[in-house]
Amino acid sequence: MKKIFWQLMAVVAVIGAGWTMRAQADDLNYTVQADLPKNQINQKVSYFDLKVTPGQKQNLTLHIKNSDSKEHRYTVSPNLAVTNDNGIIDYSQANAKADDSLKFNIKTALSKKQVVTVPAKSSKAVTIQLNVPEKEFKGVALGGINIVQELSGKKQQASSGMAINNQYAYVIGLQLQESDKTTIKPNMKLHSVKAEQRNYRNYVSANLQNNQPVIMHGLKIKSYVTKAGSSKKVLTTNKENMSMAPNSNFNFAIGDGNKQLKAGKYTLHLTATADKGKWQFTKNFTITDKTAKALNDTAVTEKQTNYFWWFVALGVVIIALLGAIIWLLLKNRRRQD
Repeated sequence: MKKIFWQLMAVVAVIGAGWTMRAQADDLNYTVQADLPKNQINQKVSYFDLKVTPGQKQNLTLHIKNSDSKEHRYTVSPNLAVTNDNGIIDYSQANAKADDSLKFNIKTALSKKQVVTVPAKSSKAVTIQLNVPEKEFKGVALGGINIVQELSGKKQQASSGMAINNQYAYVIGLQLQESDKTTIKPNMKLHSVKAEQRNYRNYVSANLQNNQPVIMHGLKIKSYVTKAGSSKKVLTTNKENMSMAPNSNFNFAIGDGNKQLKAGKYTLHLTATADKGKWQFTKNFTITDKTAKALNDTAVTEKQTNYFWWFVALGVVIIALLGAIIWLLLKNRRRQD
């Protein structure tokens, strides 16, 4: 009976292990530092904040220090700053699409991506060429230099058999302006409103645009969706501490992602505040039967997610019953002895 008991416990342990995936990250073994030039506006920051003139040419230098015991290769990519769908300024997108309001794409003024090899326990200087266009630009041009250590090819294996690659990146921000002071204020516009899916969860998405060459700080959004002609809130999302890159847009998600979407006519109500500016939008939109069905069929919603917990509960009950049966058999065996 004891042998049977431990065999059953081993089966339970294997099942439990199958529900767990673990990944251990490598230690970060390199650092990056920028050499701030004489035309640096703010000497207290660690990124490039430069005062430039039309037609100016300049070499920007940064140092990659490899503290590992073996050499590594690093990809250095100058990128345009955009706003990601979490409302965060993102410098890491190598193929970021420029907003239609952007007049000067800073990426076009920087040298192309390069791969640098740094020997073990040493550092290397990397040069990025900056060519400011002859045509004057207003406000701020924002970008970043993304430094990523290339993977060695060795993949970490999780207990489930899935391959996991851990990768770190450094970003050195790059901000250019041709005037020390700017009177330009950010401005928000609401473009499309539609139903969409993210990570197998359904949301209503509002495309918001900052169409001015200046960073939008301290962005707060209060939003809700109603049926057209109704005041009852169907979906609600409030978010703060966001920001937007100059001349950029992002898709703000409304809802918690746990509800199935129903076809019909709706109205979005959205209020945004940032940098002492305030914008209010009301926009009607429609979710078609085809769109609702396509999204709901592939979404992980509350209704579908609950099945998982039913299976967990069933597993607990089965384990409890097995334990009770084993206990009764052991008790009965002792009586017979």
